[in-house]
Amino acid sequence: MLDKAQSEAGEAVPTPKKPGRLTPADRSPEFAPWRRAQELTRCSLYWMPVGGFPVPLAQRVWLLQFLERLASTMSEQFALRREVFLQFKTVPELMDTFLRNAQGFQPIVGLSRRPGAAIARVPDAATLTRMFESGKEIKFNEIAPDYCYWFLRKAGAKQLEAFWGHGGVSIIFTKPDPATAPPPLPFSAAFRKKWKGIEESGVDGLWEAAFALKDGFQAKSKVLFGTGLEDEPQYPGLSFILPLLQSSDFFNQLEQESAKWFQLFDVYLRESPQDSGILFASKTDLDDTLIELLAKMRADGFTYPESR
Repeated sequence: MLDKAQSEAGEAVPTPKKPGRLTPADRSPEFAPWRRAQELTRCSLYWMPVGGFPVPLAQRVWLLQFLERLASTMSEQFALRREVFLQFKTVPELMDTFLRNAQGFQPIVGLSRRPGAAIARVPDAATLTRMFESGKEIKFNEIAPDYCYWFLRKAGAKQLEAFWGHGGVSIIFTKPDPATAPPPLPFSAAFRKKWKGIEESGVDGLWEAAFALKDGFQAKSKVLFGTGLEDEPQYPGLSFILPLLQSSDFFNQLEQESAKWFQLFDVYLRESPQDSGILFASKTDLDDTLIELLAKMRADGFTYPESR
């Protein structure tokens, strides 16, 4: 898939190098199941295949394990936090799960934007009626704007367990914002022990979500990715704008555009149905980190089941 993206962008696809002392060692087996875009120098880009969306169960199990280990690595080694997003268009097929978890995850709506794209206009009632009367199939994914949900509650593992594998999850790793760290609530341990209703009320989660709303990434994302949308009636009401990227964007977009992506986040990971797999991009070289993580997974008995 990365070779195809490189070809479409007019970049040379690397040819095998002849053996020799100056030939760099081929590390591709160490990256498996990820594949590295070796010719891309502006960032580190990896891709891995999946058997389809929904992702087959065995691959989903491996990926969930990988994502938790990656989140721990990003936190411990690079002091980066994980933020999880879900594409609005994926929700209809996950509606029961979404509704069951909405109170616990506290989703808010923003926009995920393809580079330079306008906000799609939902057809009005008259247009929908004409489409229906003409016998044309009305596909929700083709008419709905690319809205997405951001979860205010930081329960990444539970959120991925609920939604990962259906082609609609994006994850970013970015630096913590001190403004989102809530001060402790004025309840002592003894008071909490006596009044169990405090825990049951969910007040701690509401307190956390309230301070998450102060996250500076929201306003910053609109400045970086809202160019050309300022006159849209809904623009003032958008909480955030998240880039919606696929492999070809990393080759086709100007470097000044891709540089903006990495002003918002350090690492970007997305289920990409357009690429038939998972995209994983970092503004810094993560080769050694990724290889070490994958080696530990193999040592622990986790082997990725390739698609057949």
